[in-house]
Amino acid sequence: MNGKQIDVLINDHLNTDPRTGVEMLSQYVTVYADAGMKEVISKVDGVVSVTNMEATEYMVKIDPRFERGFVKREIEAAVLIGNGG
Repeated sequence: MNGKQIDVLINDHLNTDPRTGVEMLSQYVTVYADAGMKEVISKVDGVVSVTNMEATEYMVKIDPRFERGFVKREIEAAVLIGNGG
């Protein structure tokens, strides 16, 4: 047991309009997954780009033409399959 509670965690990013204070979803999500998953994530339909922020942290840009929730679920599935799980 290593203390890890979940294999994949995806967090949305919010942008705040400086004039109105209204929060809106960004095109970006942060994906926490095992190291070496950049190529696996980048192959998911609807993913525009993947940037490694840290060994297990990925900044992922989602194509706005795709349904965000679907792309996030596909990223999770791809990472789990890519890890053999």
